[in-house]
Amino acid sequence: MAAVCGVLAVACASTSIAMVHSSSVLAAGMFVNPTARARTPASSGAQPWWAGFEDESMNRLMAASRATATSGVAAAYIALKVKTLELVYLENTRAAVVRQTALLQGSTLAHDDFAKQIAAREAGADHTIATLKAQRKSYIAYLAAQCRLSEAAFNALLADALQDKSLPRFAAEVPRELPMAVLANRSDIHIAAALYDADAGTLPNGTISGGTTDATDEAVDIDMPAQPQSAQSKQYAQYAQVVAQARDQVAGALRHLRMQSDIASTAYARVADARADFEAAKQRRDRGEISELQLMEDFQGLLLDLHVLAAANGELAMAWVVFMGSIGNGASIDAVASAQYTPATPFPFLHKVSRKLRNP
Repeated sequence: MAAVCGVLAVACASTSIAMVHSSSVLAAGMFVNPTARARTPASSGAQPWWAGFEDESMNRLMAASRATATSGVAAAYIALKVKTLELVYLENTRAAVVRQTALLQGSTLAHDDFAKQIAAREAGADHTIATLKAQRKSYIAYLAAQCRLSEAAFNALLADALQDKSLPRFAAEVPRELPMAVLANRSDIHIAAALYDADAGTLPNGTISGGTTDATDEAVDIDMPAQPQSAQSKQYAQYAQVVAQARDQVAGALRHLRMQSDIASTAYARVADARADFEAAKQRRDRGEISELQLMEDFQGLLLDLHVLAAANGELAMAWVVFMGSIGNGASIDAVASAQYTPATPFPFLHKVSRKLRNP
């Protein structure tokens, strides 16, 4: 059993550390100095927005889909990776529960409700595994259609990615603020400038942060080449309103990105603690201080924290997709809805690790 437990631990406990890596200065430049980039990814050798993920499988998907519906493809790919990783964790959980069932056979516990709880966990795991497999199938079907491939050909294209237990991670630090000039990359700003006879490069000074701002105060600071009277002054106000709305959308995306980054960092810290606790529990088991049955409880607690971390990193990756779309890097925010990533709620039965066994 020690060997089995060791294999289970290695199978899942080593998957999340690699999700956090150092930031890339090149990727950071994609939004810190956006006006220096070409407006079309193919021109001047500029990198597309998804290059920030530094994920070869995502690059292959974008090439196969001819870079159409790029946000939808990225969203579905991230969701597929998350669901695949969640499936690994849940199958490990079921294996631990099956082992507990075997240990309980022929024994009598002081608390006879634990056997019922174990049975409920196994049934819940079976149901959720079926749900995750169905979700994965839907994402694979969407991506295969976008790439104009059969599902068999698509699975061959992503065979290595689906075996890899890491998740897409945008290789840049989350910015604290952005220059207002970043709005010049947005198509709605250029359309409004053409419609209201304004200069798309004429934007207010200052920065965009993830905090709350007064849109009216910043909008009136737009320094137009001229501020004509009557009807044209109304056009100026309408253009200023478009700029203010664009700024608020970027601020909202940045605020959400920062929040998801904090959540992922907290989840990572919890996994580090849970892994240390599990290693300590194995040593206690080896010394005969706790039973194998209790060790399986600690293992399932680690799996829960790993699942939460996978979901948090998936949400963080999705927040990067939306953020890059908000600053006009070619990612359509609306396209994400066609492959909306919905994280699974943490499995309730995993929360019910037995306190009776932790404190026998």
